[in-house]
Formats: sequence, structure tokens, C-alpha cells
Amino acid sequence: MSKSNLLIVLLLLVIFSCEKGYITDCRECVKDGIGDVKLKISVGSTYFDPVHRTVTVYEGALEDSLILMRFEPQTGYMEIDAMLYKNYTVTLELVSNGEKYTAIDAACPQVRYDESSCDEPCYYVYNNIVDLRLRYVN
Repeated sequence: MSKSNLLIVLLLLVIFSCEKGYITDCRECVKDGIGDVKLKISVGSTYFDPVHRTVTVYEGALEDSLILMRFEPQTGYMEIDAMLYKNYTVTLELVSNGEKYTAIDAACPQVRYDESSCDEPCYYVYNNIVDLRLRYVN
């Protein structure tokens, strides 16, 4: 490959790598303003070994220790009220076969106005999903 071709390819990579792309789920899009913002928490199946599982929701980073709520989930999925542009850290603590496991995830709900992806322009809340499902437990 010649130097000029390499330079053109490199220039194109730099130009297009800075472009911000996103996917809008049109089912979650709202036309008339933002509405209620929910933090969606997935803890996985409730049908296996650990009986006592505790979910703790922190405001900000885990190190700040600002606990907003603590509860034992009754289902594998729940939604709680949240505020836009506020950081949340969520932990799931459980004991399985005598071993203690802790799953940690964080989210900062944000909103954007999308004019072109869906049938009509709408507001879309994103980065509001916390996944605490364990993939493997001994």
C-alpha cells in the first residue's frame, strides 16, 4: 500500500471515529416531554439457591456511602424512581452454597431529543439500566 493510500485511510478513520452514534428504542420514546424517569434494575432469576438477596441503591459512587434504599427483591426485575443526570450505584449481595457474592453496576440516566430515528420526534431516556445478573455461581 502506498503512503498516499495509507494517509487517506488514516484520515478517514480519524474523521469517522469521532462521530457519535446511538440507537433509539422507539418503543421507549415519548413525544410529549420526558415524564417519569425510572432506573431499571435486573437481578436475574429468583428461583435458584439464594433465598436472602439484598439490593442496595447508592447515590453517586459506592465509596460515598450515600444509601438511598435497601430492599430484598421479590422479582427478577424492578424499576425505581430516578432523577436525570444523577449517578447511581446499585449492589446485589447474596449467599450461595456458603459463598458470599456481590454484583455491582452503575448508571446515570440521561435524555436526548431524537428527530429522525422514529416516526415522530421524541424524547428518549437512556443509560438507565442496571444489570446485576450473575452469569456463574458455584
